[in-house]
Amino acid sequence: MQYKLWRKLTLVLISSSFLVACSKSTDSAATIKNNNTLRVDIGSEIPTFDPALAEDGYTYRVINDLFAGLLDFDQANRPIPGMASSWEISPDGLNYTFHLRPNLKFSDGSPITANDFVFSWQRLVNPKTGSSYAFLLKDVVNGADVIAGKKAASSLGVSAPNLSTFVVKLAHPSNAFLSYITVPNVFVVSQAALTKYAESWTNPQNMVTSGAYILKEHVLNGYILVSKNPNYYAESGVTIANVKYFPFVDTNSSLANYKTGALDTTWQNVPVDQYQALKKQYPDELHTFKWERTEYLNINMTLPKYAKNPKLREALALAIDRKSLTELVLGSGQTPLYSIVTPTIENGKYADIHYSWSDLSHNKQIALAKQLYKEAGYGPNNPLTITIKHQNNDLYKKVMVAIMSMWQDTLGVKVTLISEERKVLNNDWRTANFDLAQGGWGADYNSVTTYTPLFICNNGNNRSHYCNPKYDALIAKAEATANPQLQEQLYKQALALVLNDYPIIPLFQPTHQRLVTPRIKGYDIDSNYLDNVQTKWFHLTK
Repeated sequence: MQYKLWRKLTLVLISSSFLVACSKSTDSAATIKNNNTLRVDIGSEIPTFDPALAEDGYTYRVINDLFAGLLDFDQANRPIPGMASSWEISPDGLNYTFHLRPNLKFSDGSPITANDFVFSWQRLVNPKTGSSYAFLLKDVVNGADVIAGKKAASSLGVSAPNLSTFVVKLAHPSNAFLSYITVPNVFVVSQAALTKYAESWTNPQNMVTSGAYILKEHVLNGYILVSKNPNYYAESGVTIANVKYFPFVDTNSSLANYKTGALDTTWQNVPVDQYQALKKQYPDELHTFKWERTEYLNINMTLPKYAKNPKLREALALAIDRKSLTELVLGSGQTPLYSIVTPTIENGKYADIHYSWSDLSHNKQIALAKQLYKEAGYGPNNPLTITIKHQNNDLYKKVMVAIMSMWQDTLGVKVTLISEERKVLNNDWRTANFDLAQGGWGADYNSVTTYTPLFICNNGNNRSHYCNPKYDALIAKAEATANPQLQEQLYKQALALVLNDYPIIPLFQPTHQRLVTPRIKGYDIDSNYLDNVQTKWFHLTK
């Protein structure tokens, strides 16, 4: 089976949060005058340059410029050949044979071979690497066991029969496998560079890349500078010589720099209270599009007061007025969400899996919330005390303050808010060092399977630390069947199960607002609802 049969598969990168950085970024941005330098706000300091360890949209934005993989995608999120010019799939769907382009090179001029893909994939699943995205290769033979530490990484079902052929063997057919391998975590890295430099291989002076750009400078809390890679296989199509990424303190800093011409495009959402004015001021430059992403609150299921009290979890979910949250607090097209997955994934195939009470009036929802809160053992004389950790940015501050007010007014819950940088919050998620915590998940590709791993026991992205063997069994059964109707049915059963267990509280499907200067050409932002971005699409005018 050739690539053309898979063109309808869609892909995504994790569009993520809008975070903080030091104010010195502002000064740096203002000094950039090079007409062939793209100036981008990425909303946060990058926690890593290692593709295997990337786990958020702003990191992917940079990684996507520095590294490349077997497959690529266009601006409509359709898969296209990348380093693999073609591939075949066996009739049983278990064997994939990828044929690499001739004369592929890393940025240092050394050859990229099938052996480098073997190394990169084995490294991704190796528990020693610590990748939360190792699950992308769980369908490969022995992948699940390697990730679990039960087998050696060398047993992963990948091989290089010759330097230009990469073979993958799956444990069972996977309709989403080609989408999985377009996620940046699966991109190829240089075995020679990692062997030589070990943990310092991501330093600018040491880094060897495989993508369109080379890492030139990284000033912590200042900027990241990348320059065109002359050895990139599609170098002739890359027209921008340099990209400079700036992590700004807040949305106002980003906006101020855009207004002065110091930025070509923003990444963070514009300040909530300025959205309507900016629409009028920049009608052709402010782009607003619905994001394939779920925003939610994680409930720490390792804490007995939540794990053993499902009525309390449901009461908290009921007591949030999502319509007011999206229309009055946010007000830029966000959709109230009563489900694990968005109603837009796979063209609405799973839109019917939502809270049964979502059709009730707001007053009836509040009445039910109060009843369940009382039955859970709480009330005026015994109020629940909650601490919510959230990302330190304008949008999430407003959202959490609104939820705090709703819970206090409706149920009498005492809420404390703690604002954290993304890196700190990431660690708190992993270590279950929170009470409740703001969270969100952007689809990695247009399939329900981008959401379902989030609730599997001991999954690295299971931020609520939820575990239900019945859910795991349903997901495993769904993944093992080649019958699409049965698979859909099983996924719906699993989603309904976890939804009614309330390990998370869905809030809304966000929109993304991005200012893009007319100086940028070739960037079709409005067709890319999954918000995959690569600089090589861009062209700059004077």
